[in-house]
Amino acid sequence: MADTLASTLLLPMLGHDPIAKGVPVAHVSLLTTAYLAAIAALLIPAGRLADRFGRRAVLAVGLAAFAVGALTMAFGSTWALLLAGRLAQGVGAALMLPSALGLLLGGVGEQQSRGAVALWGAATGIGGLTMQAVGGVMLEEFGWRMLCLPIGMTALAMLLLVPLLPRSRAEHRVGLDLIGMALMASAVAALVLVITCGSSWGWTSPSTAVAVAVSLAGAGLMASRSRRRPGSVLDGPLWRCRDFGWGAWSSLLYGLVAFTILVLGPMVLREAGMSPSGAGLVLAPMSAAVTLISPLAAWLTRRLGTSWAVYAGALLSAIGCLALVISGMSPLGGMAALVIMGAGFGILTTAATISGTLAVDPHRYGEAVGTITTARILGAAIGPAIALAYLTNATTPSANRPYEVLLACMTTIVLLAGCALARAVRQNHAGKSANKDTDLAVATARPEDIALLREALLRQRARFEAMASAAEDELAVLTDPRRVRSTTSDARTSLPLGGPA
Repeated sequence: MADTLASTLLLPMLGHDPIAKGVPVAHVSLLTTAYLAAIAALLIPAGRLADRFGRRAVLAVGLAAFAVGALTMAFGSTWALLLAGRLAQGVGAALMLPSALGLLLGGVGEQQSRGAVALWGAATGIGGLTMQAVGGVMLEEFGWRMLCLPIGMTALAMLLLVPLLPRSRAEHRVGLDLIGMALMASAVAALVLVITCGSSWGWTSPSTAVAVAVSLAGAGLMASRSRRRPGSVLDGPLWRCRDFGWGAWSSLLYGLVAFTILVLGPMVLREAGMSPSGAGLVLAPMSAAVTLISPLAAWLTRRLGTSWAVYAGALLSAIGCLALVISGMSPLGGMAALVIMGAGFGILTTAATISGTLAVDPHRYGEAVGTITTARILGAAIGPAIALAYLTNATTPSANRPYEVLLACMTTIVLLAGCALARAVRQNHAGKSANKDTDLAVATARPEDIALLREALLRQRARFEAMASAAEDELAVLTDPRRVRSTTSDARTSLPLGGPA
């Protein structure tokens, strides 16, 4: 997250650097969108690789690729090298995210899993807060390359600590759909490329048409393959889990809104004449709110359910967007709006992740995390790309464009809040109906049926007690051969296991 926000801070300054001379503004933003597109395209395959070959090994490869990409950004002398370094960071981040969270969830018990996801969300806020607090100062004092160097060195230092982590992989053998992975990567990359470069290419140009065709063909073939081939990159059983699909949908809309605001915020503030350090400090309260509220989100999901938690987070986020528009981005009003928005984002992303990951079997954590994060990063790649394309459109008055983008973000998050509210109400109604059906069945049951059921359950309990006693005797004989097996247990184990059920 620190690296993602670093790219948003350096983007306005990089446009005036000699290394980007002659590069269109929309193409300069490729350093952000290409990075997010690489993550979105490779996260699901990375989750499969982590479950197949071990999460620790995949995490090590991801950290190495991430470090090489960051150092290439820090020392690269051409635009092509910068873009290649950014893509390498995207590949590394895609390998790191599912393997790291898979290791985290695999290392704690079921009771601690919600708290672990909450701490994961809090770490996201800490990374953003750190970069916003010190990134602007480093940018002013040392230049934009200094933002990349510490990140690359930190990744190298973490790589040295990987051998201390436990080995972890799925208990069941996970298949690799290499063709599906390639189709997904090409479809996502082509989609982001169209959104980012379509305005400079021309929306009716051959390049745009080819990219659209590649994206549609890749998505269609991938969907067809997932229906025909078990274990494909879009696993059907995984998506048939309602909580998992709900988590993915919520993460997608969260990424569309949150990353659009994070990417465009520094640019708007810089255009208003604010320094990079000032812009970072203005946006820091939002990351601080994410950090502080994420542990509370785990408690909310436990008490209210994920649907009500997503509704609360989306509602707070929408109120924050509206307050930001009303305040006109004034210092005091804007800061209060960003705190409200950050609190909503913290609840929303934590609840969506909990819904999507904890609904699947533990041996598929890597794949589930990869898919949920793919949805979020896909939104993070598409949202800023659409917003940047709209902001560079000369037909709209420049003074109104940022507010219109904020209103679009608010509309999107209100849509998510409405879906969450409808889902929560439907789940409550279904729960009450089930309780009524159970009470009705008990109330209308005949006394003789209840007596027969009670006798059958008592017989089953007696058989299970006998089996447990026999197992204890066998274990005692194995550990101490001098002991004699209980004849009572032998008699009990001779009981038939049949009978009325």
